[in-house]
Amino acid sequence: MTAETKRVGIFIPIVLGMLTAFGPFITDFYLPVMPEMTEYFHSSTALVSMSLTAGMIGLAAGQILIGPLTDKYGRKGILIGSLLLFVLASIGCVFCTDIWTFNAFRLFQGIGGAGGIVISKSMATDMYSGHELARFMALLGAINGVAPVCAPVIGGALSAVTAWQGVFVALLGIGILLALSSTRLHETLVEEKRFTTGLGDVYGNLFRVFRNPIFTLSTLSIMASGICFFGYIASSPFILQEIYGLSPFMYSICFAINALMIGVGAGTASLFRRQATCLRMAVLCLGVGTLAMSTSLLLALSIWILMPSYIILLAGFGLLQPVTTTIAMDSERNNAGAASAIFGASLFVAGGIASPLVGIGNLLWATSIVTVAGTLLCGACTLTLARRVKSLR
Repeated sequence: MTAETKRVGIFIPIVLGMLTAFGPFITDFYLPVMPEMTEYFHSSTALVSMSLTAGMIGLAAGQILIGPLTDKYGRKGILIGSLLLFVLASIGCVFCTDIWTFNAFRLFQGIGGAGGIVISKSMATDMYSGHELARFMALLGAINGVAPVCAPVIGGALSAVTAWQGVFVALLGIGILLALSSTRLHETLVEEKRFTTGLGDVYGNLFRVFRNPIFTLSTLSIMASGICFFGYIASSPFILQEIYGLSPFMYSICFAINALMIGVGAGTASLFRRQATCLRMAVLCLGVGTLAMSTSLLLALSIWILMPSYIILLAGFGLLQPVTTTIAMDSERNNAGAASAIFGASLFVAGGIASPLVGIGNLLWATSIVTVAGTLLCGACTLTLARRVKSLR
């Protein structure tokens, strides 16, 4: 840890935590008003759900574009520029009158928000290593778990007093706040550590990181878990509101309880002495949660049975995030920007795949199939990673 980092104190963890939580805010904040948007745009559920996909494609593509650039030009300036893009795209979302234009602005909103996600991990890797990096990633993961708690609750509360546009005005305000806060951050990548080669070589690092099997397994593991997570994200507004009859506000409360478990899982990850043990426990939680959730949906069981299954599933997802992030970033420390881009983008690529799939055919069957497939793939990759990784003591 550098002397400068110590002097900054709590400010950097708070801002980086908010930045890394940008993904959940972009995807979760407006979930309670999605049914209202379907009526406003005179559109189908599938097209409104595509706004989730558009945002996640932007989050994935933006990280791929931005991450390597920060290895060459530094972190801070590019971070501020990406947040300004997010602000402009959010303004566009507020004034949209058709679903296609809205989805296009959602794409750019995702690209702008991607800067915060990819750069926050790169900055953390610049400042920390080993145990310190593991603890800091656990802290970011816990903050990342609080964001999904706050986002739908605030969105649900706003839906009671304003139209869906008011939710995006609030999201715009968050973007402005983060842009202003980022101006106070210090540059963490000093000149002598930046790449001096051309952009072709810089972007070539995106492919070279896959030569590292530890990084590859970590990335595949988090990507597979993302299929489960975003399958839940895309389907839960319709399952809990249209099938189980919850109001937008009650849905936001249930979603917040579920999302809180992401933070609990992430915070718990730092308590494990061995990374392999943490990885195996995450797989167990994902498996038990997925089995219980699918059974609840297909047999039309009570919400009091469905909710605990969501809780266990999301706890496993939260447990997996910080340990795989630490393993991946520590294994590619010299290519932190490219590694962060690939690792972060993989989660949202999974989301872009899972979100439209749960809307095909019967919602309950599609959600169950997508989640089970993601869990099986995640189990295979994560258990293989657990066998290969060295214990973190």
